Amino acid sequence: MHTIQDLQQQFSKQKISKAKKLRIRELEETEKDHFVCFVDDEAVSYDVAMVLDPKSEITGYSCECGSNDFCLHLLAMGMSISESRKVKANSQRGTGKKVSGAETAMQHVDPEELKTWLLGFFKKNKDAEMQFMLSFGEKKEEFSDTEISDLIKNTVASVAGKRKSLTAPEVKKLVYVLEKALQPVEEYLMQHHDKKESIKKYLKLSDEIAAHKLRISMAGTRLDNFQQKLRERFVMHINAVKDSGLWEELAADNWSYFLETENVLTSVFYKFIMEMYHSGSPDQKRYIAELVRNKIRRWMKNGSTLNTDIKEDLLEIISENGFFTELEKFFATEKYQNSYNVKVINEILKTDPEKAEKTCKKIIDSNSNEKYNSAYYHILEKIYGETGNLADLAYIKRKQFLEMPFFEDYVFIAENDTDAHEFSVFRSQVLSWLKNSLFEYPEMADLYFAIMDYEKKYKKMLDAIDSHTPTAVINTYAEKLYSTDKYKFLMAVRSRSEWNSTEEDEEVLAGFLASRYDAAQLEDSFERKYYGFGSDRFSKMVLSKSKRS
Repeated sequence: MHTIQDLQQQFSKQKISKAKKLRIRELEETEKDHFVCFVDDEAVSYDVAMVLDPKSEITGYSCECGSNDFCLHLLAMGMSISESRKVKANSQRGTGKKVSGAETAMQHVDPEELKTWLLGFFKKNKDAEMQFMLSFGEKKEEFSDTEISDLIKNTVASVAGKRKSLTAPEVKKLVYVLEKALQPVEEYLMQHHDKKESIKKYLKLSDEIAAHKLRISMAGTRLDNFQQKLRERFVMHINAVKDSGLWEELAADNWSYFLETENVLTSVFYKFIMEMYHSGSPDQKRYIAELVRNKIRRWMKNGSTLNTDIKEDLLEIISENGFFTELEKFFATEKYQNSYNVKVINEILKTDPEKAEKTCKKIIDSNSNEKYNSAYYHILEKIYGETGNLADLAYIKRKQFLEMPFFEDYVFIAENDTDAHEFSVFRSQVLSWLKNSLFEYPEMADLYFAIMDYEKKYKKMLDAIDSHTPTAVINTYAEKLYSTDKYKFLMAVRSRSEWNSTEEDEEVLAGFLASRYDAAQLEDSFERKYYGFGSDRFSKMVLSKSKRS
């Protein structure tokens, strides 16, 4: 039998509504869990009784109306008992709890008046109406294409109305409402025995959302993420089908449509079949790859080709399953398609490094802008590093140096570049670039001074010291600079009008000066050097250390 708590879930809304209109009088508990009352039904009053067990299940009942079924009078009595128990329980749990004015008003408001007020409120607040329907509307177990379309349309309209754009908070609200609204639809798709029909309705659902996204400008990526997670969950469900024959039929139907059709494919469908592959098991991936492989064979025979973006996606499938060598001719490189070309060359590299090298050089020669060559230089660098071709590797490092300036690469270029003239031009370009960068990018001093040290150009290093040279860099080469020209080194340090460095670095340099120069020299150089940012502090630091030594 039913419990009094779940009565409203066991009867139709019409019966519940009729029962609520009946008047309950003199409801009493004559003994524990034995209840009696009078129920007024229009001009007639009926004597009604009900017995409950400790779990609140209805174990006995009677009504003067003489009905053999669980009548409206019993339903009204049961709901009244349930409500009184809720009130009592809440009262016991929340003794002293403040009751809001709205809650108090609801306890006394006439149901018809409340219904009229809500209908008027919903006309002006579509979002509230949608929330109400999601909570109290009829729970469906099946959905037609039209119902899915209408559900999404109404859900979007409840938040967006007639607006052509939504802010990030509004999109967040829309996604929240969509999640609630589509939950029963998603459950229906997952539980439907006809998986072909489920896929069809999933695509319908996703296309509807995509159409609204095209119509309305939406801030952020929250709706895209919602669609992606929905797709991942649904495809995972499809790929989990235990009947391998059924799964292969589903995969063949959808992938064959993609491979064979001349119709324009929607983005939703394309993402669905790609997700079907990428989230599949190794055997499922192999099955799809075989479908793609066989179709490419036919395309190669009749000279067909594809959009580069699609070829790039299929290349990943073909490569992952070991079919690239067989189908390599179909995946020829294309001008100005760097992402695709790099993937093709990396596949060629696995079996034919020489061909990969030639392909890289060919593309580099055809590119009109040097910035597009970086990816191909990386491949060549890998090839020459593995083959031990130092001269060519030095050439590649030289071509990339200004994009990724590392001291170790400069040394490698200097020691292995066989083109003396080109290296001389390269060296002048690098040193000029670094020197001109020191004002705006003091961190470049590390590389510039390291190159000067490598070439033993300490006089040029002394000439380069100014207010922007980091003190830590000066400390690194202080001994060599002092040995080259101790007077010029002292003047270079003394002439710095600003000291934008850490106190620890200044302590190291001040200590070095105090250990190499006599007190009179330092006093003459630093006694009146009390101007400029940090100069006062550094001068006092040098003189203090000089006196102690």
